[in-house]
Amino acid sequence: MSSEKHVAVLAFPFGCHPLPLANLLHKLAETVTNVHFSFLSTATSNRDLFPPSSRAELPPNIKVYDIDNGLPAGHHGVTKEELEEQMGMFLMQAKNSYQAAIDAAERDARKKVSCLFGDALLLPAGEIAEEMHVPWVTFWVPSPCFLSAYVHAEVLRQLCQKTSCAGMAVAEAETDDKALEMVPELSLFRMSDIPNNIIQDPTTSPVSNFVKQLGRMLPSAAAVIMNSYVEANPAPLIADLKSKFKILLHVGCPTVSFSPPPVLTSSDSDSTGCLMWLDTRDPRTVAYVCFGTVAVPSPTELSSLAEALESTGTPFLWSMKEHMMVHLPEGFLERTGQRGKIVSWAPQSRVLSHPACGVHVTHCGYNSVFESVAGGVPMICKPFWTDNMMNGRLVKEWWKIGVGVEGGTITKSGMVKALEVVLRSEDGKEMRKKAGDLRERLVDASGPGGSVQADFKTLVDLVST
Repeated sequence: MSSEKHVAVLAFPFGCHPLPLANLLHKLAETVTNVHFSFLSTATSNRDLFPPSSRAELPPNIKVYDIDNGLPAGHHGVTKEELEEQMGMFLMQAKNSYQAAIDAAERDARKKVSCLFGDALLLPAGEIAEEMHVPWVTFWVPSPCFLSAYVHAEVLRQLCQKTSCAGMAVAEAETDDKALEMVPELSLFRMSDIPNNIIQDPTTSPVSNFVKQLGRMLPSAAAVIMNSYVEANPAPLIADLKSKFKILLHVGCPTVSFSPPPVLTSSDSDSTGCLMWLDTRDPRTVAYVCFGTVAVPSPTELSSLAEALESTGTPFLWSMKEHMMVHLPEGFLERTGQRGKIVSWAPQSRVLSHPACGVHVTHCGYNSVFESVAGGVPMICKPFWTDNMMNGRLVKEWWKIGVGVEGGTITKSGMVKALEVVLRSEDGKEMRKKAGDLRERLVDASGPGGSVQADFKTLVDLVST
């Protein structure tokens, strides 16, 4: 039976963006089996999301297409600066790459695309949808508060100019508690939470110019889909966003599971040994340290964090790239080997759901934050870029399930204090209780009759009718 509808799904192939969209695609394809979905991303991203050996297991109404990444041969983005450069080069030719893949998908399916569903950062998708005269549905992967910062970027830029905050040190900006009061929807946040490149002059800053374009185009989308929960965000912020867009939907975080992980048996794979190692530790005692795939603390900060873990006797599981281990204090691995484990990669959601996990030392990436919430684990926040700072503010001051790094930079004394508060104080117990309470609210939101289910049904109707 031929599909009535054909939806092109356009991924932004960088960082944490493709996985939530791919997971949401799975859910959509299993729900509306008479709709054909063509998923478009770069070959590298597609290999990670859908390994060729497992593509036969995809729902039959999903087909994966590779697009040109627009990068010169041998160009690899490792550092934050290199990744930003890579994104810029990709976006310059993205429209042609996606259009070519859409043409191929239409030929293969023998069905014209009826809807474009793509990452909100892909502005070319809006242009293509307009030219094709089809609805454009966007998926916003970062936090809703970060979208609000995009929406109000011009006001924030004016505020920054009035307060001369450009280039202000984090410690100085932290003292300006009322910095964003002129934007009521963002009154929880401070100017130090907003990345500088968002509020720079759009005539000279490519990122700021992109933010301006996105703020102008997104209101024309048929709907903006949030990788989040209404219940997890300040009500005024969500109400303001709803007023800015035709339809605003919250479909939960597709990468995060609130179900208890299955118990491993001897035949299950635990290639890193993390879970078996955690089994040997006491409940709520382990510090899990991970700063994501891009963010990297300075060598001094890495050394200071190691010293704090050692001096407090805190058991730790640390996900760290091997080339960074040279920055650890001399003899650290030998002295802490009995109570610490360092791996190049950890099964993060399972680690955070393990009873031994007591605190998550994190860069506050949005998916990582919600994986902590799913495990009921409080956080020590060391944000780096993009939405990290705003997410950290939510953790500390809205949900009250974590603490920040004193002064914004990791020091031994500051980290000792943070570990003591979260792991060994009454305040830490209260944070864990609040993390558990938030988890239960999100479980209810995701269940039958919850807000996530209702908004997902609306999304299904948008792409299938």
